Amino acid sequence: MYMEKFCLEVDINGWQAATLISGEPLFYESELHSEEHKRRFMTERAGFQVMKAPKDKPKLALAINGHLIGQWFKEQFDKLFPSIRKTITPPRGIKL
Repeated sequence: MYMEKFCLEVDINGWQAATLISGEPLFYESELHSEEHKRRFMTERAGFQVMKAPKDKPKLALAINGHLIGQWFKEQFDKLFPSIRKTITPPRGIKL
């Protein structure tokens, strides 16, 4: 139940979640929602798989292209962040 709920939270639909929970890998393109980063990230022909969590073996974890989903979201955010930082320029001439 936990994994199905988690899949729905990141915008993986019901039949895709059922495929993953059954142990079958899934390859597709989609936007996934990261609650932690408050953003959507696009996957491009990514491989999704449910596997045992490395630190807590009885629990299941979702992996994208071999990376745990939390790590994958962080990598995507880190790729995006430098481009955001370059577009924001501090205001000039403001004196307090």
